[in-house]
Amino acid sequence: MKRIPAFLLKNFSYFFMIGQGDLREFFFPANHPPLFARRRARFILSRVRMVAIVFAVLTPMWIVIDWLGFPAHVAGVMSIARLVASLAFLLLALFCHCTPTLRHTHLAMGFLFAIPTGFFLFSRWLLTGVHLNALSTAMAAGYTFLPFVLISGLSVFPLVAVETLMFSLPLLLAFAVSLVMRHTSLLPGFSDMAIIWLLGLLGMVSSMASINQLQLMKDLYQESSTDSLTGLLNRRSGEALLGILFAQSVRHQQRLVVAFLDLDNFKQVNDRFGHEAGDHTLGRVGEMLAHTLRSGDAVIRWGGEEFLVVMPQIGLEQAESRILAMLRQHGPTLLRPDGTPVTFSVGVAERSDSKVATWEALLRHADERMYRSKMSGKNRLTDTSGRGANAVQHSIEILPVAEMKA
Repeated sequence: MKRIPAFLLKNFSYFFMIGQGDLREFFFPANHPPLFARRRARFILSRVRMVAIVFAVLTPMWIVIDWLGFPAHVAGVMSIARLVASLAFLLLALFCHCTPTLRHTHLAMGFLFAIPTGFFLFSRWLLTGVHLNALSTAMAAGYTFLPFVLISGLSVFPLVAVETLMFSLPLLLAFAVSLVMRHTSLLPGFSDMAIIWLLGLLGMVSSMASINQLQLMKDLYQESSTDSLTGLLNRRSGEALLGILFAQSVRHQQRLVVAFLDLDNFKQVNDRFGHEAGDHTLGRVGEMLAHTLRSGDAVIRWGGEEFLVVMPQIGLEQAESRILAMLRQHGPTLLRPDGTPVTFSVGVAERSDSKVATWEALLRHADERMYRSKMSGKNRLTDTSGRGANAVQHSIEILPVAEMKA
């Protein structure tokens, strides 16, 4: 993970009212959780597609104006350029139906800004040295505003800080190149410097608006995808994330482990001490799971006292050792209202081990093994080695505590 200077973290987080723990997500898109990254990518691609369709329709409509204002030889070439740009926008709109990934969003946005920027540079080159009347001079001056329109368009997309720089700096460079093309000099005049300064200021404002839009999107995502009691992913979002991680595991032939955790005798907590005590226990369990697993793992409150841990790019034995170490380390301090330890029945399954075709089937394997842990006395982790008729169930005691009554 890329490091950001501490003073920059503090000042940036204070200005945007963002917690420092979440600040890296507003600098680098690779720090986004997989589910949020996919939703953001889908959102950006849909907006790129919408803008591309609008540009594809409006760009050739200006051909009539070109023929009214420019000489015939200039208007003819400009018309061809507009048709090419319109076709490029249509192709871009079709491309946006692709899989919503970070790479595809960067490609789509890159082309969305590259097409009008290329047309802008071409038109400035085409009009250089051409004798224009008052109307055509006014029309040519209007092209100067195109970079302003493009750079203000950044505010339409929820982007991180690095992405705003990645798309705004080429626009500023393209405008600087157009100045050289017009004056045949490497030193712009005072008015040109003023325009560049205004473009830079507009770029900063658009970038802040884009980051704030990302912050709003992230807040809405957290509200809709997390469980209010534990702060973990809720079941609906967990199912979507499982689908993404399972597809990635199959596509890249990567390992994927799921662990089903169920609190033992949790009904007794609610019956004896009330639902408020039960909610407090669930909240502490969620906090323990969220803060002791790897950053790449996903923890889901599946329902009631059931939790699901999804561990991508890790083998069964390593996943089990991590879960056992976590429960054995924090289990003794995670107590019920009567002072007895909270224990779990755990079932673990791996995609390559189970040879399953869907994430639902993989989860079913973990659920069955969790049920075997319940039937074997609870406070246990169960997995399976071998396949078919040679499959053998293994059950491991988690905490060395007295057996708890059902």
